[in-house]
Amino acid sequence: MAQVDVELNKELEQWNDVLKNDAVKLCRENNFNRGSDTNCVVDAYELKVRLEHILERIALISDAANTEKPSLISGGLFIGGALAARSVYTLQHLGVTHILCLCSNEIGQSDSQYPDQFKYKNFSICDNEDTNISGIFEEAHDYIDDVEQIGGKVLVHCFEGRSRSATLVLAYLMLRKNFTLLEAWNTLKRVHRRAQPNDGFAKILLDQDRKLYGKVSMEWQQRKPMMKVCPICGKNAGLSSSSLKLHLQKSHKKLSSGSVDSAMTMEIQKALDALKISRGGSVSPTQRHSSFNDG
Repeated sequence: MAQVDVELNKELEQWNDVLKNDAVKLCRENNFNRGSDTNCVVDAYELKVRLEHILERIALISDAANTEKPSLISGGLFIGGALAARSVYTLQHLGVTHILCLCSNEIGQSDSQYPDQFKYKNFSICDNEDTNISGIFEEAHDYIDDVEQIGGKVLVHCFEGRSRSATLVLAYLMLRKNFTLLEAWNTLKRVHRRAQPNDGFAKILLDQDRKLYGKVSMEWQQRKPMMKVCPICGKNAGLSSSSLKLHLQKSHKKLSSGSVDSAMTMEIQKALDALKISRGGSVSPTQRHSSFNDG
C-alpha cells in the first residue's frame, strides 16, 4: 500500500511540474498573478473555476442583451419586433397583457409565444407590396380597442417591427384616433424610428388619407428607385438621370440642347424635392403645398 502511495505521489509531482510549467507560461503571456509556485494543481483549478465564472457572467449578459424594449405609442399601445414579443420580463414590467402578432405564418413565431403570460391575436400577413393588409384593419383595430377598454396594454408586432406593424399602427391612429397620415407618421416615427412600411402598404395608407380628408397630408419617398419616364414620348428611359438624358439625345435628336437641359432641370428639381426628408429611414414625409395634393 505504501508503495502505491509513493507511486501516486510521484505521478502527482510529475503532473504538478507539467501544470506548473504550463501555468507559468500562461500567466506570463496574459499577465496573470499565478499565485503560489508550490502547488500548481490548485492554481490551475482556481484558474479553471474563475474562467467558468467569467463564462457564466458572459452568458447572463448575452441573454440580457438578447431582449428588446417595445416602443410606446400611446397609453396602452406598443409596437416592436419578434424579439420584443419574446422579451417576457420586459413586457411584464411594462404591463403588457395582450400581443397582436402579424407574422404567425413565419418560422418559429407561433412556437415562441407564451399563452400562460399573455393573450394573443394572430394574423398571417406577408410583407409584400401586393398584400392587401387593409383587409385586417377592422378586426385588428377592434382588438386594440377591446384591450384598451378593459384597461390592458397591447403589443403590435411583426418580425422586424418595421413594415407590417408600422402600417397597422398608422392605420389605427388614422381610423380610430382621427389622425391625418402625417400626424400619425410623426407620432410613430418620434418613438419608433425604424418604422418603414413597404411601398404597397404606403399606397394603402395614402389612399386612406385621401379618402378620410379629401387629400393626402404628406409625401412618401418610395423605397425602390423609380423608372425615369421620357417627358416627350412617355417611354421608360432607365433608372438614372444620365440614362434619361441619353434617351432624349438619341430618340429626340431634333430637340435643341436647351430643351434637353430644360427637361433635365425638371428632373433635378424632382430629385431635390424628394430630398426634403428626414434622415431617419427611406420613408419620410414632407408637407405638401401644391394643388397636386387635392387630386
